[in-house]
Amino acid sequence: MKFERILLPTDFSEHARHAKDYAVALAREFEAELLVIHVVQLYSYVVDFGMENARQYEAISGTLQKLLDGLLEELAAEPIQVTGRLVQGDPTAEIVRVAQDEACDLIVMGTHGRGALEHVLLGSVAERVVRKAPCPVLTVRLPGHGLQAP
Repeated sequence: MKFERILLPTDFSEHARHAKDYAVALAREFEAELLVIHVVQLYSYVVDFGMENARQYEAISGTLQKLLDGLLEELAAEPIQVTGRLVQGDPTAEIVRVAQDEACDLIVMGTHGRGALEHVLLGSVAERVVRKAPCPVLTVRLPGHGLQAP
């Protein structure tokens, strides 16, 4: 098995930063390209701020782009090829679409390991990606964040 292109979706959380370490190690080992994305879910911003507040949305997008640029700058020190971009839409759908469109061989993503009630109420992007992805998905949990019993 050889990985040539690895997709790393990030929400800039501690969980995603931990998954980044795995993605970088795999990209180094397989001499693979690392594609980093953050999905901006427009719907949540429209609901939270109202469409008339487009400037707030632009400011949020600008902040997210700066976070992504900082992560890409950090990854530039690694001996791997790294690209990144913001995409807009439903996180699950966009992660799956990018993985397919970019012919990714592997998706590496963090999981928050929520408890049963939170999982039912909030769902799990990682779980939905695992079910729908066109390639294998490695989900990474923070050390010490074991399974929470209901």
